[in-house]
Amino acid sequence: MELTRPRILILTILAGFLLPGVLPSVGLDYPYFFITVIVLFAWFIIKWDSVKTITTKSGKGEIAIGLGVIAGDYFVNAFRGSTVGLIDLLIILLASVVFVFGFRALRSFWIPVAYGIILLAGYQIENYAPNYVALQDWLAGVMAGAMKTLGIGAVVTGHLVTINLANGTPVVLDVSSDCTGLQGILAFGMLSTMTLLDLKPRMSRIIPIFAIGFLGAFLINVLRLVVVFLTFEYFGIDAGSTMHLYFGYLIFIGWVLAFWMIAFRYLLPVRPLSSQVAMTPVVMA
Repeated sequence: MELTRPRILILTILAGFLLPGVLPSVGLDYPYFFITVIVLFAWFIIKWDSVKTITTKSGKGEIAIGLGVIAGDYFVNAFRGSTVGLIDLLIILLASVVFVFGFRALRSFWIPVAYGIILLAGYQIENYAPNYVALQDWLAGVMAGAMKTLGIGAVVTGHLVTINLANGTPVVLDVSSDCTGLQGILAFGMLSTMTLLDLKPRMSRIIPIFAIGFLGAFLINVLRLVVVFLTFEYFGIDAGSTMHLYFGYLIFIGWVLAFWMIAFRYLLPVRPLSSQVAMTPVVMA
């Protein structure tokens, strides 16, 4: 396999993301690491052909700056005794691009960087609007109704849902503000629509697509909660806690990929028939 610059970029990003996990006094914020990796993976799948067309090369100074920024980020986290989080991962991503392609290539990566900023803002939304009581109670009622429909006894009190595990042990599940999915709806709704801006579609087409992106993210969150509740019911507390932590990321990315496939077909301009089929002259006998 030829070691092209795009492949070198992938290897540099992976090394930059993984190395903090073995560095003393650093470490990784694994939820942010996990979501950043799968989002970049999805973006590279969609945009790989565009990445391969980047022709710029990094100079010696840019190589030094890229490596220096990554090393400096590690040093700051080691000095502070903090883990590498979302902002650090974005810095490593940008420094890796500079290391491989140079500063001029940064504009080609504005979408994953913008997504990271939106994701961070989404997960900080609680600091500005901490009251989700009405939405929490509504979702708790939806979950209790879904469990009853599936033959599982459930009692709802506010945003608390009590179910009985397979061994008869009652468990109280708290549909807290995090479970409302507002952060995920914002982050993944934007992710599912931002890439489409490259196509510069008409507003009459992009508004319904944006609506579908955000509505789909909301419905996916409801599905996520149903799966989490069922995991608690049939596989126990440990499995349910693990599912609660990671399943949402996977199902949201699955939705984003499916959404992209649908949206690209809808938004890409249809080529005229005359440009697709060569006209063949007809000779009249």
